Amino acid sequence: MCNAFNSARKPGSVRLPNCKGETSLIRRTDQAPVALPSGEIVSMRWGFQRKGLGVVNNTRSDNLDSQMWSEAIKETRCLIPVASYYEWTGPRGNKQTHRFQSPTHEWLWMAGIWEESTDLGPCFSMLTTGANSLVSPIHHRMPAILTADEQESFLANGLDQFAPSPDLLTTERCANPLLKNPPSHIQEELF
Repeated sequence: MCNAFNSARKPGSVRLPNCKGETSLIRRTDQAPVALPSGEIVSMRWGFQRKGLGVVNNTRSDNLDSQMWSEAIKETRCLIPVASYYEWTGPRGNKQTHRFQSPTHEWLWMAGIWEESTDLGPCFSMLTTGANSLVSPIHHRMPAILTADEQESFLANGLDQFAPSPDLLTTERCANPLLKNPPSHIQEELF
């Protein structure tokens, strides 16, 4: 599931309408801007630390009533501004990278929960849901993307079901952003 996304470089820049030139790659345990119900944008670490599980950066939205997540979903919801996110397909050593983003290059707002860790400070986890028709050929789950109408309801504890429309996303194959020296082309472009 989503282990890398592009977000704003600085917490104050997430309100910009166009994300080009204003994003940076975020991986689990990195700091990223997160919007709280008050409207405040704060920097938090991506991933909850759980004994025996390690870093939990994604939380299944169909498991929020479990003891591990029930307090956070009731009391500490947040929105994660995302310019694009990545998924990979294919066998080890020959993985293909897929980038998902808004068709209009606007911010995608992902549903999230957060908690204060005594050791790590504030940490967030991205909610996931079953994949829509665009994402399902690549992965069986996807981030819970909220429309503008759903964001306020989610933050006020009014939205608990997530089913993003395929219209919210486009996808394209791309070079792997995690490589230190990514190729300047995608494999299929050679043929």
